[in-house]
Amino acid sequence: MGYYSYLEWMAKNTPTQWCNDSAIPKEMEDAIQFGGAIGCTSNPPLSYQALVANPALYQDEVAQIPEGLNRDDRALALIGCVVRELSRRLMPMYQATNKQYGYIRTQVRPELANDGEAMLEMGKIMATWGENVMVKIPGTKAGVWALEELAACGIATNPTVCIATSQALAVADAYERGRARAIAAGITPAPSTAAVVMGRLSDYMLQKDPNANAESLQWAVLAVIKNIFAEYAKRDYHSQLMPAAFRTAFQVSELSGAECCMTIHPKIQKLVAEADAAGQLVRECRFDVPVEQKHLDYAASLFPEFEKAYYADGLTIDEFDSYGPILFTLDGFDKGWRQLYEL
Repeated sequence: MGYYSYLEWMAKNTPTQWCNDSAIPKEMEDAIQFGGAIGCTSNPPLSYQALVANPALYQDEVAQIPEGLNRDDRALALIGCVVRELSRRLMPMYQATNKQYGYIRTQVRPELANDGEAMLEMGKIMATWGENVMVKIPGTKAGVWALEELAACGIATNPTVCIATSQALAVADAYERGRARAIAAGITPAPSTAAVVMGRLSDYMLQKDPNANAESLQWAVLAVIKNIFAEYAKRDYHSQLMPAAFRTAFQVSELSGAECCMTIHPKIQKLVAEADAAGQLVRECRFDVPVEQKHLDYAASLFPEFEKAYYADGLTIDEFDSYGPILFTLDGFDKGWRQLYEL
């Protein structure tokens, strides 16, 4: 299927794997069958879209949700309907690959980002939805704590809302601590993938200055994640990076060859297919090719948030919760959660 030609090439010929960034089952299954995708990611807005796109698929399970739940408990139950369906569909892959592939990732409520205990409890609930469920926890200060606790319980995790290099390092360190605790307790450690939502940084910068050069900023945020790869290479981490929130086709191709698992939304899959058909993508490993310095200089000249994201010591853990791009991203995800109140 030509639509997936580039992504299939990447999955088969480089160390780079990818997941479908949509909770709609048909989109996931097409990505797996034709593009070599190895799993699925979701979040509150994507769960809402899945429920609205095909209500008949979930109607029996939705009908079993108890009456009288408060709206947040009902929203969680609705997400569970979506995630369990995806978990069932991915289970054959999960079992056939000895639990290496076939994960569905689902996100705790973004509004809980500063409440570690609440995220931990919600994460434990989500883990009961399927053996192949990865719990998405934001890279806030409380989130770092919750990630360690979940990893110590042997629960698969997907740190998310990671925008800065310092965050990506903090969540990887938390996983290492939790993983070590699990092993010490005789628990088989579960995997972890750290989602770096690079497009959320460029979105934030463009919101602050709509007249800024969008393409240059999209190159600049690509430099941030390439820097994170370099920092991970210096350390013996067990967690895997997950480039996320792509905004252009070239961001996908410029990371090809990295040992990672990207998550790619169908609209970006379409951009990749169009760019590939137009001969704009080169089929070679590009992840170690540096971004031109002019793009970094441009972003840094306009936005102090950029350098805080780029450098490993750009933010302390106490600054995670007040960093503008993180708050901006959490707010967007929580609006998706509140959409679930309508259903």
